[in-house]
Order: sequence, then structure tokens, then C-alpha cells
Amino acid sequence: MKNFKNILVIAEDIGLNQTLLYKALTLAQRAKASLTIIANNQDKEIEQHLELIYQQKIVHLAMLNGYQASRLNIDINIKYCAAPFSHQDILAEITEHAYDLLIKDIHSAHFQWGLSWSDNYYLLREGETNLLLVGETHWPDRGKILAALETEELTEKHQQLNHFMIDESQYLATLLNSEVHLLNCYQEQPSISLADPLFAGGFEEPFQQHWRHLQDSALRYSLKPEHIHVEPGLPEYVIPHEAKKHHANIVTLGAGEHHGLIDLLKGHSCEYVVDGLACDALILKANRSNAQ
Repeated sequence: MKNFKNILVIAEDIGLNQTLLYKALTLAQRAKASLTIIANNQDKEIEQHLELIYQQKIVHLAMLNGYQASRLNIDINIKYCAAPFSHQDILAEITEHAYDLLIKDIHSAHFQWGLSWSDNYYLLREGETNLLLVGETHWPDRGKILAALETEELTEKHQQLNHFMIDESQYLATLLNSEVHLLNCYQEQPSISLADPLFAGGFEEPFQQHWRHLQDSALRYSLKPEHIHVEPGLPEYVIPHEAKKHHANIVTLGAGEHHGLIDLLKGHSCEYVVDGLACDALILKANRSNAQ
């Protein structure tokens, strides 16, 4: 399981989304992580915003613990840069300082007119740093984190990737006092890549096969049956629908997952899923070295 110890926040227009800072402070406080904020050098009010949110969290912490808290004990560093911040600038900052989590506004992840992508498109695909895209809805206590897994294969390598994603989702759930749900979506017609032996009594239906694979991935985690979901359909439609249905606050996605025929024709599912979400998204670089 990976801990968040060095968090980077991109604050492009903090006046429009102070929730970004609040969520970053929450994670940094609970993970005992250092926090670096890159802000627009024309937005000198960010320190006032940060101080206000900082004090709000101190009061909230004091109320929860029944005493007067004076500090959150977070190491905060603010860097001022000229906006807009390109993905090259962000990736260079990540490489130089080895951040293990990047927090950014989810709204800038939306593609423009279906023809070109924002810089978040490159951040989803490049680098090894996990990416948390957040919106303006606050995280509730006892919320839900929905981890979207790929279960078409049941190889040892793929099981390692799924365990990595569940481990990371559970770590985040521990920080946010949330519960983890698992989701798999599949195409209803059988895929030629599914080469499992036929069971006695006939061919195993796709739903049965994906359910079995998902339960195998979840076996070591003692999840309740009602926290495991398998639904037919394409991920860019099913995942946002299920996230809304189950009132998920964060959806966990693997940046290297869902590589099928549809993706070769249409693009990478992860970007389409993010575009359809009404909640936050944690993008895990599950196909990179940190999944080993």
C-alpha cells in the first residue's frame, strides 16, 4: 500500500474553487503529508484563501476532538508561476520533486468540441504520479469510493493490478472514513479473448465469468456482497451511471485499463469516463512501476 507523503496541488483559479484547497488540506493533514501549491502569480489572494480554509479546518478539527486545536501541522509551500500551467510544466515539476499525488480541478479535464484534449489528457497518460481530479462537492463523512476494475483476464499480472487498485482505494477510504465498492463492466457479447474452459453443463455466461473474476480479486479484502457490482455496457457509460446510482464521492480508475477494440477506434476509456463523472476521480497509474 502506498502512502501520500508529498502532494502537489495545481491552483489555476482558486477563487472559483476553494474546495480544491480544502480537500488538499484534508488529505495532507490525515496522511501527514507535505503540500506544495502551484498558484497563478497574479492571484496573490491565494494565501488569504489558504489561511481562511486552514482556520476553518482547525475549528472543525477542534470540534471533532473536543478541544481547541491550534495547528494542523502541515508543511505547506506555495510556488507562484505564470498561468496557464501546461502539462509539460507540471510533469517537469513532478519529475524534479518526486510527488506521489497530484491534485487538480476536474473541470479542466473535459475535452473541447470532441477534437482536442486539455492538458489533463496528457497527465492521465504520462508520468507515474497518481492524479486526483476534484470538483466542488465536499467529501462527506462515511462516503463511498467506487473502484472500477477490469476483469476480462484473470492472469497473475492482472490480479496484481487489481489488488494494487483495491489497496490504493482502501488507503484513501481510510483517510476519508469511507467505504470501498468494486465495479466491473463488460460487453454483453462474448469476447474472443475469453478462453476459459467450458463448465460442465454448458458455456459460462459473460456475467457469471466477470462476477467470478471480480470476486476472486476481492477475496482477500472481506468486502460485503452488496459492495461488489457487475454491470453490462461500455465503461464510459456504466461507470458514471453506477457512481451516481451508488452515491460515490470518488471513482478510482486505472490509467492503463480498458484497452479493447472500442478503445482502439475511439480513444482511451479513462478520459471518457472522467468526462462523464459527476464526482471526483482518482487516476492510478496501475500499469506503471508502482504496481509492481
